[in-house]
Amino acid sequence: MDSKGKFIVIEGIDGCGKGTQTKLLSDFLSQKEEIFVNKYPEYGKPLGDLIDAWLHKKHEYNAEMQTLLYFSDFFKDKEIVESYLKSGKMVVVDRYFTTTIVYQRMKGVPLEKILNLAELFELPKPDICILLKISPETSLSGKGKEKGSANLDRHEEDKVFQTTVANGFDEVAANNTFCEWITIDGERSAEEVFKEIKEILNKKFGI
Repeated sequence: MDSKGKFIVIEGIDGCGKGTQTKLLSDFLSQKEEIFVNKYPEYGKPLGDLIDAWLHKKHEYNAEMQTLLYFSDFFKDKEIVESYLKSGKMVVVDRYFTTTIVYQRMKGVPLEKILNLAELFELPKPDICILLKISPETSLSGKGKEKGSANLDRHEEDKVFQTTVANGFDEVAANNTFCEWITIDGERSAEEVFKEIKEILNKKFGI
């Protein structure tokens, strides 16, 4: 592995196991060195709480305002991410700007405009984005069991939306939009998925 740190994003539709894999990976990497790990939206912080309020239909924002809110949640951590990477340390996040590309493009914000936002403000790019691919049916079933149907947000409760999101992730991954993507089967056990993630990172970066 070269001296520069690596920026790893775990992506996928709701219920794909992003949180589980982010924890497994961060626990594994932190045995070797200090890492920066985070989950977006960052609920419990001002920007994350604004997003949460919108997701649970307490506020309404148009698609471009949603884009700016999500972008700001990632962008607030730009300096710490850059600092870790320059120091040769690892950054692992559950969701990132890669999610915004998929969701906001679906809602009518042009891809070029979304990508220009990242370029204009020099948002750090991941070295790799790992897409955990599951079906929309698996997503809705898992989230329903986890949170209860009454507590699902406006995205989690909508099967048609989740299907469109899944297709959107497939497209950006196939085109390596914004960064390099690798898609893996997220329908397997957490242990099997994590084993493949480790194999991918070892092959690409010697981690």
